[in-house]
Amino acid sequence: MHLINPSVLWLLAAAMPLAGAALWLAWRRNRSLLREYGEEHLITPLSEVVPKAVFLWKATSVILGLALLVVALSRPSIKHGTAEFPQGSIDVICLVDVSRSMAVPDYKGRLDGTKYAEGRRLDMARHLILTDIVPSLNYNRLGIITYSGSAFPFAFLSDDLLALDWMLRRAMVMGSAPGEGSEIAGAFRMAFTLFDLDSDAGHRKIIVLFSDGGNDSELPELRSLMQELQQRGIELIIVGLGKPVASPIPVKLLSRSDQSRFYNHENYEYDGQVVTSKLDENALLLMRNMVGARYVRVVEASDFHIGSLISRSQVRYKEGEQELFSYPLALALLLLFLSLFIPRALRSNFWRRENHSQDEPKSFLSINLPPYPQSRIELPEPQSRAGGQDEEGGIV
Repeated sequence: MHLINPSVLWLLAAAMPLAGAALWLAWRRNRSLLREYGEEHLITPLSEVVPKAVFLWKATSVILGLALLVVALSRPSIKHGTAEFPQGSIDVICLVDVSRSMAVPDYKGRLDGTKYAEGRRLDMARHLILTDIVPSLNYNRLGIITYSGSAFPFAFLSDDLLALDWMLRRAMVMGSAPGEGSEIAGAFRMAFTLFDLDSDAGHRKIIVLFSDGGNDSELPELRSLMQELQQRGIELIIVGLGKPVASPIPVKLLSRSDQSRFYNHENYEYDGQVVTSKLDENALLLMRNMVGARYVRVVEASDFHIGSLISRSQVRYKEGEQELFSYPLALALLLLFLSLFIPRALRSNFWRRENHSQDEPKSFLSINLPPYPQSRIELPEPQSRAGGQDEEGGIV
């Protein structure tokens, strides 16, 4: 047997002496109040004074109950069997561009029958994550970083599929990262930080980049990040989204703040010129060549399939434990309840007086008073004198 929280036992060193001191002070206070009320040998026969033996029983029950409560908090347990836990060994982080260029509807008509019928580039990225990556996790973990002018940790590494599904469907929208532009370098640096925080050293690490090729980072900075990627042993998969033909960006497909800002324009404009965007594969192919990454250009949703790369899992065996805290807890509660129900006196003075009075006959209109000792007072007889005088001085 061992204790899961052995440090809790330090409470015994302080709780038990304090409880004993409190009970001793309570006894002393009770006796002092009794003495202040009157003389103890006169008050005791007429009062229900707690005998010392009963008080000791109550004090012992309280102290033992508190001690057992502390033992229960330490969670004693014993080894019991072996449990199997499926455990993933792969950590995946998706980097998703949510800048304005990702609102171009290059996939309109290709996502019919889904919740992303508008066909934006961001819609295709969400659809691929939800339909291919999330169902293939198999106890592996997924994290998501959105980026625009700067990176934002959208979801930390987790295997909670319900939470990830809810966030991807409802929270990953246009403008869900601060700033303007496409700062890929910041997204990679944040991915390294998430791996350092939550990923085990022995896990396989994969970064999946969803981008249309927009990049505001300098080439030397990007080259340095790719070198660090190789040093860390992180795999990179690049997903190119969009068409190589330039298209305008509809304002109605941008974020709500941009729709309010450019409500009088059909397409997004800058300095009075309509901004167009297309898939720029040069930056994406450059990163692929630096680290030997896998590159996928998505024309149809079926072009992307990496489920087989992230579905591997393993079984971990762990010795089971059976906690025994319920036994000292039950005994502690029993002792504390007993301390409440132990009578103040086994046979109170009042009970003895009542039993004594029941032995004497009672009348309906009479008051039975305790007998008093009868004493006879004899008065001296008057002495007669011859020739005496009466009260007026006459001669009798």
